[in-house]
Amino acid sequence: MSVSRRTMVFASVALAVCACATAPNVRSPLGAFLAPGARTGNPIPLRVDPNARVILSGATGLPAASFLPSQAARGKEIYSSTCENCHAEGQLVGQGFVQSWNNRRVYDLYALVRSTMPLDNPGAMKDAEYVDVVAYLLQANKHASVGADSLKSDTTSMRGTRIAVSAP
Repeated sequence: MSVSRRTMVFASVALAVCACATAPNVRSPLGAFLAPGARTGNPIPLRVDPNARVILSGATGLPAASFLPSQAARGKEIYSSTCENCHAEGQLVGQGFVQSWNNRRVYDLYALVRSTMPLDNPGAMKDAEYVDVVAYLLQANKHASVGADSLKSDTTSMRGTRIAVSAP
Protein backbone atom coordinates (compact mmCIF):
# COMPACT_ATOMS: atom_id res chain seq x y z
CA MET A 1 0.00 0.00 0.00
CA SER A 2 1.51 3.32 -0.98
CA VAL A 3 2.03 6.15 1.51
CA SER A 4 -0.69 8.35 0.00
CA ARG A 5 -3.20 5.50 0.09
CA ARG A 6 -2.38 4.81 3.77
CA THR A 7 -2.80 8.49 4.52
CA MET A 8 -6.23 8.52 2.87
CA VAL A 9 -7.35 5.40 4.76
CA PHE A 10 -6.12 6.86 8.06
CA ALA A 11 -7.83 10.21 7.37
CA SER A 12 -11.10 8.45 6.49
CA VAL A 13 -11.04 6.39 9.68
CA ALA A 14 -10.21 9.46 11.79
CA LEU A 15 -13.05 11.40 10.20
CA ALA A 16 -15.52 8.57 10.85
CA VAL A 17 -14.45 8.33 14.51
CA CYS A 18 -14.83 12.08 14.97
CA ALA A 19 -18.27 12.03 13.35
CA CYS A 20 -19.46 9.28 15.68
CA ALA A 21 -18.04 10.99 18.76
CA THR A 22 -20.00 14.19 18.12
CA ALA A 23 -23.38 12.57 17.49
CA PRO A 24 -26.36 14.92 17.92
CA ASN A 25 -29.50 14.06 19.89
CA VAL A 26 -27.64 12.54 22.82
CA ARG A 27 -29.89 13.58 25.70
CA SER A 28 -30.81 12.25 29.08
CA PRO A 29 -34.12 10.44 28.54
CA LEU A 30 -36.21 11.91 31.34
CA GLY A 31 -34.04 14.70 32.68
CA ALA A 32 -34.78 13.97 36.33
CA PHE A 33 -33.42 16.63 38.62
CA LEU A 34 -34.19 16.29 42.30
CA ALA A 35 -36.25 19.06 43.79
CA PRO A 36 -35.16 20.19 47.29
CA GLY A 37 -37.98 18.26 49.00
CA ALA A 38 -37.68 15.08 46.92
CA ARG A 39 -37.84 11.76 48.71
CA THR A 40 -35.11 9.33 47.78
CA GLY A 41 -34.29 5.78 48.74
CA ASN A 42 -31.02 4.44 50.06
CA PRO A 43 -27.96 5.57 48.09
CA ILE A 44 -26.94 3.05 45.45
CA PRO A 45 -23.41 3.18 44.05
CA LEU A 46 -23.58 3.62 40.31
CA ARG A 47 -20.99 2.70 37.73
CA VAL A 48 -20.73 5.41 35.12
CA ASP A 49 -19.63 4.63 31.61
CA PRO A 50 -18.45 7.92 30.07
CA ASN A 51 -18.45 6.33 26.60
CA ALA A 52 -22.08 5.18 26.73
CA ARG A 53 -24.44 6.64 24.13
CA VAL A 54 -28.19 6.46 23.78
CA ILE A 55 -29.32 5.19 20.41
CA LEU A 56 -32.57 6.76 19.34
CA SER A 57 -34.71 4.28 17.49
CA GLY A 58 -37.02 5.73 14.90
CA ALA A 59 -40.55 4.47 14.58
CA THR A 60 -41.87 6.80 11.89
CA GLY A 61 -43.53 3.91 10.00
CA LEU A 62 -45.69 2.89 12.95
CA PRO A 63 -49.19 4.22 13.66
CA ALA A 64 -49.59 6.83 16.40
CA ALA A 65 -50.63 5.42 19.77
CA SER A 66 -54.16 5.97 21.02
CA PHE A 67 -55.27 6.58 24.59
CA LEU A 68 -58.46 7.49 26.40
CA PRO A 69 -58.94 10.95 27.92
CA SER A 70 -59.83 9.21 31.20
CA GLN A 71 -56.40 7.54 31.22
CA ALA A 72 -54.70 10.90 30.81
CA ALA A 73 -56.84 12.39 33.61
CA ARG A 74 -55.83 9.58 35.99
CA GLY A 75 -52.23 9.98 34.84
CA LYS A 76 -52.30 13.69 35.62
CA GLU A 77 -53.39 12.94 39.20
CA ILE A 78 -50.61 10.35 39.62
CA TYR A 79 -48.08 12.71 38.04
CA SER A 80 -49.11 15.52 40.40
CA SER A 81 -48.86 13.36 43.51
CA THR A 82 -45.78 11.32 42.61
CA CYS A 83 -43.74 12.66 39.70
CA GLU A 84 -43.78 16.37 40.46
CA ASN A 85 -41.80 15.68 43.64
CA CYS A 86 -38.69 15.33 41.47
CA HIS A 87 -39.62 16.62 38.02
CA ALA A 88 -40.05 20.38 37.94
CA GLU A 89 -43.23 21.77 36.41
CA GLY A 90 -42.95 21.69 32.64
CA GLN A 91 -39.79 19.56 32.67
CA LEU A 92 -41.45 16.70 30.81
CA VAL A 93 -43.76 18.90 28.78
CA GLY A 94 -42.52 20.93 25.85
CA GLN A 95 -39.77 21.04 23.27
CA GLY A 96 -37.32 18.89 25.26
CA PHE A 97 -39.82 16.03 25.44
CA VAL A 98 -40.67 16.41 21.77
CA GLN A 99 -36.99 16.28 20.73
CA SER A 100 -36.32 13.24 22.93
CA TRP A 101 -39.44 11.18 22.32
CA ASN A 102 -41.24 12.14 19.10
CA ASN A 103 -41.39 9.24 16.59
CA ARG A 104 -40.15 6.69 19.11
CA ARG A 105 -42.06 3.62 20.23
CA VAL A 106 -44.46 4.10 23.14
CA TYR A 107 -42.87 1.03 24.70
CA ASP A 108 -39.49 2.83 24.94
CA LEU A 109 -41.01 5.53 27.16
CA TYR A 110 -43.15 3.09 29.14
CA ALA A 111 -40.21 0.74 29.82
CA LEU A 112 -37.99 3.59 30.97
CA VAL A 113 -40.62 5.05 33.28
CA ARG A 114 -41.65 1.61 34.57
CA SER A 115 -38.11 0.53 35.40
CA THR A 116 -36.76 3.78 36.88
CA MET A 117 -39.64 5.70 38.48
CA PRO A 118 -40.45 6.77 41.10
CA LEU A 119 -36.87 7.43 42.03
CA ASP A 120 -37.28 6.31 45.64
CA ASN A 121 -39.05 3.06 44.71
CA PRO A 122 -38.75 2.11 41.01
CA GLY A 123 -41.42 -0.26 39.74
CA ALA A 124 -43.62 0.20 42.83
CA MET A 125 -46.70 1.47 41.02
CA LYS A 126 -49.22 -0.75 39.25
CA ASP A 127 -48.85 -1.30 35.50
CA ALA A 128 -52.10 0.58 34.88
CA GLU A 129 -50.72 3.59 36.79
CA TYR A 130 -47.58 3.67 34.64
CA VAL A 131 -49.74 3.47 31.52
CA ASP A 132 -51.89 6.34 32.79
CA VAL A 133 -48.79 8.50 33.44
CA VAL A 134 -47.57 7.79 29.89
CA ALA A 135 -51.03 8.74 28.55
CA TYR A 136 -50.86 12.00 30.52
CA LEU A 137 -47.40 12.81 29.14
CA LEU A 138 -48.67 12.16 25.61
CA GLN A 139 -51.71 14.38 26.16
CA ALA A 140 -49.68 17.16 27.80
CA ASN A 141 -47.32 17.16 24.80
CA LYS A 142 -50.15 17.39 22.24
CA HIS A 143 -50.13 13.78 21.03
CA ALA A 144 -51.72 13.36 17.64
CA SER A 145 -54.19 10.61 18.50
CA VAL A 146 -56.63 10.73 21.39
CA GLY A 147 -59.20 8.14 20.54
CA ALA A 148 -61.65 5.47 21.51
CA ASP A 149 -58.92 2.86 21.99
CA SER A 150 -57.10 2.79 25.30
CA LEU A 151 -53.37 2.58 25.82
CA LYS A 152 -52.62 -0.87 27.25
CA SER A 153 -49.71 -2.26 29.23
CA ASP A 154 -49.44 -5.02 26.62
CA THR A 155 -45.85 -4.66 25.42
CA THR A 156 -46.64 -6.05 21.97
CA SER A 157 -49.15 -3.31 21.23
CA MET A 158 -46.84 -0.65 22.71
CA ARG A 159 -43.99 -1.79 20.51
CA GLY A 160 -46.26 -1.45 17.49
CA THR A 161 -47.23 2.19 18.08
CA ARG A 162 -45.28 5.41 18.16
CA ILE A 163 -45.29 8.68 20.01
CA ALA A 164 -46.50 11.53 17.78
CA VAL A 165 -46.14 14.75 19.78
CA SER A 166 -45.64 18.39 18.97
CA ALA A 167 -44.52 21.17 21.29
CA PRO A 168 -47.47 22.47 23.32
